[in-house]
Amino acid sequence: MIVPSARGITGPFRPCKSRLFIGFAALWGLPGMTAALELGEGFDLAALTTHGIDPQVSDYFRSAARFREGIQVVGLRVNGNPLGLVDARFDSQGGLCFTPGLLEKAGLVKPGEILREGATPDQACHDFLGSFPATMVRLRPGTDEVALVVPTQALRDPEWESGHFSRGGTAALFNYDVLGYDSHSRSGPTRFVSAYTEAGFNLDDWIVRSRQFYVSDNGQTRTEHLHAYAQRDIAALQSTFQMGQLSSNNPLFGGIQLSGLQFSPDGQSRAPAGGNNAVVEGLAQSQSRVEVRQSGVLIHSTLVPEGPFRLTGVPLLNGTSDLDVSVIDVRGARRSFVVPAASFAGAAPAAPGYYFSVGQLRRSAGEEGPSPVVAMGSGTWGLGRDASAGFGLLSTEDYWAAGGTLSSVFFQRVSVSARHNLSRDSHKAVSGSRSSVSVSSPVVANIDVNVSATTQTRGYREVTEAGRSLRGDELNSHFKNHYTAGMSWAEPTLGIFSLNYTRSAQFGGQTSEHVFVSWNKSFGRADVALIADSQVGGSRTRRDTPLDGSRRGSALDNDLSLRLQVSVPLGGDRRVSSFTSRRGDHFTAGTALSERVNEYVNYDVGIERDMRSREQSVRAQVDLLPRYTQVGLGVSRDPLGTSYTGQLRGGAVAHEGGVTFSPYSVQDTFGVVSVGDIGSAKVQTPQGPVWTDFNGQAVIAGLPAYTNSRVEVQTQSLPKRVDLKNGTQVLAAGRGSFNTVDFDVVKVRRMLVTASDQHGRPLPQGASVLGKGNRFLTSVVGEGMIFLNDVTESQSLRVSLPDSSTCLLHIDAEAKPDNDKFYEAASAVCRGD
Repeated sequence: MIVPSARGITGPFRPCKSRLFIGFAALWGLPGMTAALELGEGFDLAALTTHGIDPQVSDYFRSAARFREGIQVVGLRVNGNPLGLVDARFDSQGGLCFTPGLLEKAGLVKPGEILREGATPDQACHDFLGSFPATMVRLRPGTDEVALVVPTQALRDPEWESGHFSRGGTAALFNYDVLGYDSHSRSGPTRFVSAYTEAGFNLDDWIVRSRQFYVSDNGQTRTEHLHAYAQRDIAALQSTFQMGQLSSNNPLFGGIQLSGLQFSPDGQSRAPAGGNNAVVEGLAQSQSRVEVRQSGVLIHSTLVPEGPFRLTGVPLLNGTSDLDVSVIDVRGARRSFVVPAASFAGAAPAAPGYYFSVGQLRRSAGEEGPSPVVAMGSGTWGLGRDASAGFGLLSTEDYWAAGGTLSSVFFQRVSVSARHNLSRDSHKAVSGSRSSVSVSSPVVANIDVNVSATTQTRGYREVTEAGRSLRGDELNSHFKNHYTAGMSWAEPTLGIFSLNYTRSAQFGGQTSEHVFVSWNKSFGRADVALIADSQVGGSRTRRDTPLDGSRRGSALDNDLSLRLQVSVPLGGDRRVSSFTSRRGDHFTAGTALSERVNEYVNYDVGIERDMRSREQSVRAQVDLLPRYTQVGLGVSRDPLGTSYTGQLRGGAVAHEGGVTFSPYSVQDTFGVVSVGDIGSAKVQTPQGPVWTDFNGQAVIAGLPAYTNSRVEVQTQSLPKRVDLKNGTQVLAAGRGSFNTVDFDVVKVRRMLVTASDQHGRPLPQGASVLGKGNRFLTSVVGEGMIFLNDVTESQSLRVSLPDSSTCLLHIDAEAKPDNDKFYEAASAVCRGD
């Protein structure tokens, strides 16, 4: 079950702390601080003074949540793409300072004008907003995140000619994501297994990839091949070249499956894998499988627990085709809805430049008709600082289409994007058009609004439909219009509200609506959430019945779901949550315990009771991160039977040093980090923490191209006798390169020797200990103890005694020292010279 909490939930599910809690998190450790706050009336100034805090601080946080002055570590997001953590500087009013380091991390142009000088040039605040006034800055102190929406002109071009980035390298990779469930009920077993795999290699800046799905549903198997292609950046054209089985990335005709080649501006592929503005959210009534399809291709499949779910970073084929989402529970009940492309395309404008694709159309399995040769091209141009426009054409022997797009920012806050397409099927003598528009804007500091609309005429045809005689039911199933509206409001006193509405209508008269509403608020230590999920129309004409014949989860009977849940921390990373849920005539209540045991283990156990039938079910889920892969295991039991679920995902890289496994999927640009021969060393990478294997190697699963990345060894994870000359390295990787990062390891062997003379008496305190060439090493301390800071081998030392005599001390070092001991203990006898 997903329960809103301060950990692990983002977006509209992240709880909103009250005004008094936001900004004062650092003060919770002060005794009595909680009592010093008077809810609804501001701060207790006397209590602040008692604790040595300037009472003027209360004015700083009184009106709204804001970042504290100084340097804060925050998550950075640019045009919807997460770029990881960055050191961000904020002024006395909580405003963002565009330092050179922030601009470098964000891949933005550095303006010449400076608003405020810093102690050093690296701390200066550049006038980025003055140079690019259309920029939207969204500061989210409640989630420690800074989100920027910038015009494409503000994005820094790749440093093609500078040569300050790595190139070349050879390595192969394999990514996997396997999930399945096995359900046993009175009506018989239900088994499902799916496996997403990606194989390929990088060679001399070429990227070669093949992606495919394997699905086995109750013994019926099928394989869906997404694409297989080779790709390389071309510096002379400042573009990216691809050839093979492709999905077109044209901003006007995206999502067409081709066997051919295409060119696109490099900026089109600068975003991290999966980085986009598409959000898929809903409410699962039980543990379910979520399938996301685009252009008829299965692009994402995952298991979600009971409760609200929110999927981001789905690996889209393009930014112009709708997403078809299906939520399927372990009994087979299915709910489906559409996420229109217009709802996520507006915030990330197409990269300026020229797009060209040519190839033979690839038909999906079961599709009939010829496979014509398709050629398409388009251009996108900037119109001043705040707008861009594009135009393109697509043609086959019997079909052509034209399209135009316009994006602009008004009043420095309102982002508008519009697109219009025309099509003509010469073979069937039919023409049509499709139009879409999207608007997004932060209305005020804490309110974000976005709306979109897409309409098309009955005669509009996609290129995949050209030349085909469509039946009446096929024409009636074409969508006539899509409308979406979304709003999020974060108010310190009332909480966080989120609303998402989608409405679709088909030419046959069938309509469907999907509404998702959530409210979140913290009351002291308790987090309270109310979620409503409604799906009306569409599925009302048929009954989605589970395989066991029950009406459980029926989309017809249960088109409205309400859920109230409360979560309370029990100390550490342990939480208990309770919920009540109503869907149609089903009313359930339950409770669950979840805990993050450590960075490797999370678990969740719960019990649920159907209040009408007085039947109950139990479930348990454990998520494991055994360093080199990710594993999820679950079991649930209800009156209908028992279900088992599992998921396994990760990657592997074959390189000159062997095969190294990764808990994350390996991206286009990647590498391997080596920490000597030290195993289990923790390393922070742009993708997240990784651990070295028995060879001292770990995979850097993804590196952003043409920008600086930090790779840092967590020194506390190293054995006690191991030191590093430098624990941090910064590298800039060219796209398609394979990078090796080596950290020099220094192994220091320390020994505490208890030395005595031939009569068993401890050597006197203050006696000098000499090494080779009578070089002074140390002195004898009390009780005859000698501490040697660096022992490399067995050796003989000379001890100069106070009576001017000397003796020889032979040190026998063990063949294999214990790396986890700061020093070794030994005893020795100093014999006469």
